[in-house]
Amino acid sequence: MRKLQTFEAYLDTFETITAYLNKSYYQGESQSFRLKDETSTTTLLNILKTVDEGEYMKYILETPILELGKNYKVTDDHNLAVPLQYGYVVRTKEFDEAFYYDGHDLGVTYTKEASTFKVWSPIATQVKVEVQTKDGIETYDLTKGDKGVWSITISQDLELASYIYLVKVNGTWNQATDPYAIASTPNHQRTVIVDSEKIKMDSKRELAPEVKSYTDAIIYEMHVRDFSVHKNSGIKHVGKFLGVVEEGTRTSRGTLTGLDYLVDLGVTHIQLLPTYDFGSVDELNQFETYNWGYDPVQYNVPEGSYSTDVHNPYSRIIEMKQMIAKLHEKGFRVIMDVVYNHMFDRQTSSFENIMPNYYFKLGDNGEISNGSFCGNDVDSLRPMCRQFIVDSCKMWVKEYGFDGFRFDLMGILDTETMNQIADECQAIDASVMVYGEGWNMPSIMPEEAKAMMYNNKKMPKIAHFNDRFGRGIKGSPFEYEMSDIGYGLGYTGDINRAMNVVAGSCTDIGMEALFVEPTMTLNYVECHDNMTLFDKIMLSNRCESLETRLKRQKMITALILVSQGIAFLHAGQEFNRTKDGDHNSYMSPDSVNQFDWDRKDEYIETVEFVKGFINLRKELKALRLNTAEEIKQHVTVNKLEDRIIEYTISDVKAYGPYEEIKIFINPTHTPLHIELNDNYQLIANQTGVLNEQSTINHLTVDAIELVVLAK
Repeated sequence: MRKLQTFEAYLDTFETITAYLNKSYYQGESQSFRLKDETSTTTLLNILKTVDEGEYMKYILETPILELGKNYKVTDDHNLAVPLQYGYVVRTKEFDEAFYYDGHDLGVTYTKEASTFKVWSPIATQVKVEVQTKDGIETYDLTKGDKGVWSITISQDLELASYIYLVKVNGTWNQATDPYAIASTPNHQRTVIVDSEKIKMDSKRELAPEVKSYTDAIIYEMHVRDFSVHKNSGIKHVGKFLGVVEEGTRTSRGTLTGLDYLVDLGVTHIQLLPTYDFGSVDELNQFETYNWGYDPVQYNVPEGSYSTDVHNPYSRIIEMKQMIAKLHEKGFRVIMDVVYNHMFDRQTSSFENIMPNYYFKLGDNGEISNGSFCGNDVDSLRPMCRQFIVDSCKMWVKEYGFDGFRFDLMGILDTETMNQIADECQAIDASVMVYGEGWNMPSIMPEEAKAMMYNNKKMPKIAHFNDRFGRGIKGSPFEYEMSDIGYGLGYTGDINRAMNVVAGSCTDIGMEALFVEPTMTLNYVECHDNMTLFDKIMLSNRCESLETRLKRQKMITALILVSQGIAFLHAGQEFNRTKDGDHNSYMSPDSVNQFDWDRKDEYIETVEFVKGFINLRKELKALRLNTAEEIKQHVTVNKLEDRIIEYTISDVKAYGPYEEIKIFINPTHTPLHIELNDNYQLIANQTGVLNEQSTINHLTVDAIELVVLAK
């Protein structure tokens, strides 16, 4: 923030300096200003403009072209001198053209013979690296080179040495870890050098099925720690990467848990909540506190609390890779939840300490953009920031084997960055998926540049969490709007919206299209955020019996699995997961967030119901058409008595065993008898997907029921 001191001066363009004088000091008045360089050579600065800004007077001063990375001072006519700080000049087009570095060797390049350190900071006046080995600590000076890249090569074997950068910028020495680091000491105190040859591992990506269309994905969102922490999980590596992939685990009743359970459930993609290094859990005392992990510190380093030996820098890397390889081996694709929109703490981040005012969004007066509501917004419009994000994503795909990304608060990033991520990651593996929260956040960025849902036409390879689906089917996700219910909870006034989302939100069925293609809509009613579906139903529909509310849970989950678009399930949704009404459990204890394996057994009938619909979706391509054109050709949606949806997919013999599939959805308490115009096979109803199918020409759609017919 600006205007905190008596006198401040900032280089804001290559031609101008902005100076501020507090009115408590000579009424903020100065008739002249001078610039002094490191040799004490003085230049008189022409005052171009004076602005009264309340407690301060602002002066726009004309300056000669300066050499960035040098020390300068500005004095007023009372001889008060202050360091010239590098301000918004780093955010100008001229700066980008002069200093953008397109190399991909920032960070450390290691061999047994030598390690080369490179860090980008055109405005730094000095950069040092402090290296700690078993023999002690040594500090080395880096040399500034082209494009503001500082470097040094140290000719010794530095494997497992830790280091930090010391960067002098704007007259202050800052300490920073390496933003390009891939290994770390516990709790991100220091960066660690590792031998890339020792972490090479086959990700077994080829064992996971190819993703020909986003609509083929059935995504299952889960948290590494939640999955194994329950007392009856039967998993030994509790809260660890390896706990996700333990085989042969069972509850005390002998029922499936862990990886075996996931395989049996049949989903296609495992989306893991943040697994990079985050700041809110003590890696040396993992179970002292809980957090989802949406507070990144080191983007390219796996989270240490999920490793079995946080003191061994190799452990977290190798064990994450082992987890991904095993999931691939079992037929899953793996999605990484990433938070490139903000960081745990801007002021202590390595980016800010190495290059102030560059990597985070700022307003015209130095105000910090906070569209994330986490204290800062990353600025992906800055070319070096964009390159970092793209390179980071490519690293996770190429080196670890991740198969895609879920972007938290994606609307804070820009469309060009998101398109570049999709293009370059899919060039590595065409099956990579890229999707995120396309909300329009109040971040400092032009509306047309935001990677938000309403700009989906600009991002053909990006999918979005579809809140039209969530709100239309479930109602409001917020705890203060419990009376706001959707079609699935019985509000038939939302039937037009429900008709639209069932058909993929990409046609004018029911209402205007939201997306260009069905590959852009991620259909969900529950995720880690907000209340679980079960808790929402229990509170919003408290006047109904428990049996009726449980039927709603089944019907709505089945609806996700028969709708056009991408199917998304929250872990435990299949057994009526509850967080006891907690609407924001990001730091609630394990007792709230744990994957309750006893509850899975209690509601095993619901698990089997969901499993049947998962398999049905995988078997019937007609439930997951690839394009809006196909949906317009094959899908019709009608409403019966303004309360029941009749969803028909016709002329689809080319997509599977049936010529036509007809689905009825009744969220009301009143059954409806229907005379069919032909003989149909009854495929599924409120009891689930049927093992033995009967031929019918009429049926009664029961209260709170979804029925699937085919011929």
